[in-house]
Amino acid sequence: MLFRGFARLAPCLSLALAAVNGHAAPPAEPGIDELEALLATPVYAASKFAQKVAEAPATVTVLTAGDIRTFGWRTLAEVLNAVRGVHLRNDQAYDYVGVRGLSRPGDYSSRVLLLVDGVRTNENMYDSALVGREFPLDVGLIERVEFISGPGSALYGSNAVFGVVNVVTRSAANLRGNQVTVTTAGRAGRKVQATSGRELGAGSLLLAASAEHRPGTDRYYPEYDTPASHDGVATGVDAEDDRKVYARYVQQEWTVSAMASQRTKEIPNAAYDAVFNDPGARWRDSFLSTDLTWQRDVDVHNQATVHLGVAGYDYTEVGRYVSDGLLNRYRDEGRWFGGEARWATRAFAGHHLVWGGEFQRNFRQRTVVQRIEPSTVPTLEVNTGSNRYGLFANDEIVLTPQVTLGLGARVDKSSSRDARMTPRASLLWTPRSDLVLKALTGSAFRDPNVFETRDGIEGNMSDPSLTRERLRTHELAADWRVADQARLSASVYHTRIRGLIEQVTDEATGLLVYRNTANAAADGAEIEGDFVGDSGWRVRTSWARQRVRLSDGRPASNAPASLFKWHGSVPLGASAARLGLEVLGMGPRTTLAGQRLPGRTIANATVQYDPTGQPWSLVFSVYNLGDVPSPEPGGPEHRPDVLQREGRSAALGFTVRF
Repeated sequence: MLFRGFARLAPCLSLALAAVNGHAAPPAEPGIDELEALLATPVYAASKFAQKVAEAPATVTVLTAGDIRTFGWRTLAEVLNAVRGVHLRNDQAYDYVGVRGLSRPGDYSSRVLLLVDGVRTNENMYDSALVGREFPLDVGLIERVEFISGPGSALYGSNAVFGVVNVVTRSAANLRGNQVTVTTAGRAGRKVQATSGRELGAGSLLLAASAEHRPGTDRYYPEYDTPASHDGVATGVDAEDDRKVYARYVQQEWTVSAMASQRTKEIPNAAYDAVFNDPGARWRDSFLSTDLTWQRDVDVHNQATVHLGVAGYDYTEVGRYVSDGLLNRYRDEGRWFGGEARWATRAFAGHHLVWGGEFQRNFRQRTVVQRIEPSTVPTLEVNTGSNRYGLFANDEIVLTPQVTLGLGARVDKSSSRDARMTPRASLLWTPRSDLVLKALTGSAFRDPNVFETRDGIEGNMSDPSLTRERLRTHELAADWRVADQARLSASVYHTRIRGLIEQVTDEATGLLVYRNTANAAADGAEIEGDFVGDSGWRVRTSWARQRVRLSDGRPASNAPASLFKWHGSVPLGASAARLGLEVLGMGPRTTLAGQRLPGRTIANATVQYDPTGQPWSLVFSVYNLGDVPSPEPGGPEHRPDVLQREGRSAALGFTVRF
């Protein structure tokens, strides 16, 4: 079983210390121009080479380790929720990412591509981007998060439909020495995170591990309010545990990294017709990867990069179902290896060309179902494999000192689909040194994954006519340095999707099935501002207006018409403390059943105290300050049409460095 040894290691770590947040590094020193530093932060994912945000041929948002500490974000999902035009849906098991109003219940975030240090991390069973506590990396190890809005298949192939997320990890130099963070949270939640960074021979080594436990609570569901279903109260069956280990060694041109995680979640809402209030119902996600990267600057104009990696993902679901009430185990096992080779060159005057190839061999895509009560009886086993290959080229051509033309395309071929070419183009005009105007267009696609196409899985059926989704987006964007301490950016866009894949209930059989249900169109506008003050305060605010329409006339579920986000931070007097305040506003949404959920505004606050010259620091966070009700649309696998998120909670963390 994947991670068996790791599963034994993590409880030992839990016994040593307990915590919830990994905010370990000290904040930036006073006087540093945060806005200037942000604008100078290199972005990789937009073009597969480092460039400034304003120069990238895309709409880009960058969030840093400083932001993560300032606002007390605990998961990658919470980091992404600070990005303009992004919203989350939580179904009491996972967080799902919606971009520009597009997030269909049942899609498992498979329309967002997740990279860690430029390496694809979507697993190979559901193609899901794991962004909650099942994300295999602790947020305390994140140096920055790059979010590239819009289609990215011209560089990355399938799944880069609504956006590309690139998580850049911290180095041993950033985390030199040893540090341990212990945090306690409400309802006896606890977590520990430990890191060690040091020079080792001619290279540097970073080691990190974390363990977290969140106890369960009682939840009420009116849909199950009968004496036979415990009067609709799920008692304490909402607990969560996760364990993570990470290692990275860098020596000159070579980087070797490995990460492993295991997250177990009790499921309180009886998804997929499970028996309600079953204390044995739990889902487990396990992820393991090892990667080797070689990168060499051949000369001042050319750079070569080669990457190879192997990874595995397991999903295990244990529970009783209303069909017979007996305990069953459902297990998905994904194993794959892949690689990429690319060449970046400036050898041709006025050109920055990147070209290369990528492959992935899925040598195991296996599903096993067993009845384990009263004895283990196999009821289903399906195993298959697949391949995918891609060739890409992207060139950014300086036509004049003020105008840059970007052209790119990629050809993808998978073992089950015909070859597909996806192009993109951009035109950047810099009429003044402080203003960049961008015209962007591109296409993307998503191939149906194994779970959507494979027949014979209990509770599901397949549609043999299922085809890939296709998307095209046109966008106009502007990036304006209004003043030394202020920056504005804005965009307007139009997106069309063909062959939208959704999970629906087959009328003839009553089973869940994935079908190309409709085409869709999305239009919107976004604006964001960054402001910093001489006294150390900073404000970032954004507003997005978006509209999604389906060709079959149905209202688009889980598609808020507006999003408002405000992030402010300020030093607290002459002390070594800093206050971060986050305000997140979301417009009304529609559920799958057509119910209209009201809009909401939630505020979170974090105070960090890092006394100068001391080896320790404190951080205190309160989430959902006003205890605002947070209804979420349920998915097709749920009987409840509406699910509630947790209310107000708090966390107190203590870090020591030695």
